[in-house]
Amino acid sequence: MSSTGASHLAFLAVLEQAGDLTRPVCAFRMGRCGDDFVRRRWLRPAHAYLTRQMVAFLDGEIEVDVEIDEDAGVYRYRSPQWHSRILTRPLTEIALHDFCVDAWLRDLAEWIGLETADVMAQARIPHHLWHLGDFRVGKATEPAPVLIARRLANASPEALTSVLADAAWGRRGIVLMRERPSLPLPGVHEARALSEFIGSQEGNGQFDSAAFVRVLRSLAPPSASDERTQYLDGNDLKLPHFEKAIRLSPARARIVKASWGTDGYPSPIVTWAEIKIPAHSSYQSFDDAFKDCKDMEREDVFDLIDHGKYRLRRTP
Repeated sequence: MSSTGASHLAFLAVLEQAGDLTRPVCAFRMGRCGDDFVRRRWLRPAHAYLTRQMVAFLDGEIEVDVEIDEDAGVYRYRSPQWHSRILTRPLTEIALHDFCVDAWLRDLAEWIGLETADVMAQARIPHHLWHLGDFRVGKATEPAPVLIARRLANASPEALTSVLADAAWGRRGIVLMRERPSLPLPGVHEARALSEFIGSQEGNGQFDSAAFVRVLRSLAPPSASDERTQYLDGNDLKLPHFEKAIRLSPARARIVKASWGTDGYPSPIVTWAEIKIPAHSSYQSFDDAFKDCKDMEREDVFDLIDHGKYRLRRTP
């Protein structure tokens, strides 16, 4: 039997691969995962069957018509190699099942430990994005929203921006996905892979709440009493990982200022071509700008996110 965490991750992968969640699927083709999903009631019998089935033929497979015999619990088809021979297989191999996404979302919310786990998740973009519930960190007055997403590339960009950038969200939260996207989502929420919060198999794949809390704490807005951990004051730069502020040259300070973005939000991912002109820089790249700086290197100030794309190392 797979762990609960592994089951949630596997079901999310199936949802990611499925084109239309309203169409039934064949649980048998999912192997042992299919049996697990049926047992957990994330799949329910559709009381229908495949009418054609792929069967072995020579060195490959061929599709054949099947005859259903519900009373006997079998299906039959004519052998593609010996046409006079009728073969019989268990009907469970071609039984169709419907997705029970609501049941899975409820179990997922309970497994994570959300405050509103007993309330049905809200579909913010049907079949693509759901608000699972809220997670409270310590004694925080405002809980963080937790969302789950699938196939966002197929969702309307306008709808995605409208939901995730909605000012009604009380604070920044997490959007769980099968894989963390290479680029940030619109709005203020942090996209993370569900697998990042699944513990070891030795621990039965329990939800790693400690890792989850660490991420949420990093997203929390600083309070007025917090020590000033980052700023660009004139040419003086202080980033969270700096022990103290470092005085930049005016040219480097203009580069940082142009890359800063909006306080309260992640710094933007930028290319040198986007920064060179507003920074009025004669340097040829971020690396070129910091290669002769005795107090720091480019890696101390800018993270390389992707080929040619960088992000200033500050917190929102």
